[in-house]
Amino acid sequence: MDPLVEVLDRNMEAMADVAVGYLIQIGLKYDVFKELVRGVSREKLIASVPLPNKERLERLIDTYIQLGIVEESGGSLRMAECSYELSLTRERLEKLMPDWIPILEEMYKMADYAFISREHPKVLMDFDKGADFWDMRLLLGINRIYRQLASRLLGLEDGMRIIDLGCGSVSPVELGSAVGPNGKYVGIDFSPGLLSIATTRVKDEGLDWVTLREMDVRRLVVRNTYDGVVVSFLLGYLENPGAVVRKAIEMLGPGGRLVILDVFQDLNPKVAALEFFESLTKEFVRFPSAGEILAAVDESPYDVEASVIGNSTIVVTRVL
Repeated sequence: MDPLVEVLDRNMEAMADVAVGYLIQIGLKYDVFKELVRGVSREKLIASVPLPNKERLERLIDTYIQLGIVEESGGSLRMAECSYELSLTRERLEKLMPDWIPILEEMYKMADYAFISREHPKVLMDFDKGADFWDMRLLLGINRIYRQLASRLLGLEDGMRIIDLGCGSVSPVELGSAVGPNGKYVGIDFSPGLLSIATTRVKDEGLDWVTLREMDVRRLVVRNTYDGVVVSFLLGYLENPGAVVRKAIEMLGPGGRLVILDVFQDLNPKVAALEFFESLTKEFVRFPSAGEILAAVDESPYDVEASVIGNSTIVVTRVL
């Protein structure tokens, strides 16, 4: 397996493991588990826990159920018999890039404020209000790894034409530089805050061949074809991710490649823990499954080949 894929997958697994630990900590801190030991109705539990944002509390309980920490049966919630283990094998630790830990710790603090109100000023998961926080996330070493992986899987070199759906603030420079002055990079994002940061960087680097457009990818009209399409950690914010995948395939010229990087539900057993914290962003829907993305690929009218690489990467090649 590509070593970049292994690094990406092992870090995603570690993030989920650590997130489960923080969810348990939340349950202990707010005394959510005490009544669950004896069994309690959902309504009584929601009413008894003194947290103002009851919608967020409901989401926490649903997450516990998804993770097998709590069982729901016959109108009653009860603690399940479960244990929590954090694997610290040598293989995993060797691939760990710990710079994501402080960022996730900030998200855990935001979760506390979100129990007061989703609109609390210290919840900086808005792509524009919290653009600087998102930019910090996108600059993490683990995110540089997935951009390097996308570049390698696309075989980026001077002269290639690529489009990046949900480009954020860092990819336009890193992937744009890879296609060189004879190539073309088009970055699409709906956040003016992140695009403003990206635009400054692109100008500072003199990347005249990089074009950035503020646009919702769901409204994108296909007018050109490209050698490569990148869709990285975007699909979780879409109600119908398959529609965007089919549109991305339509953008490929013959021999072109689509690289999809994401957290896939069916390949990441503890994904619910990550979803709880990612849902602090109002646009977040859920992480997709690899199965539904591959089904969308099968529905494409084009002759394509798809492969799943590791737990977080899908590559689609347009044959004709």
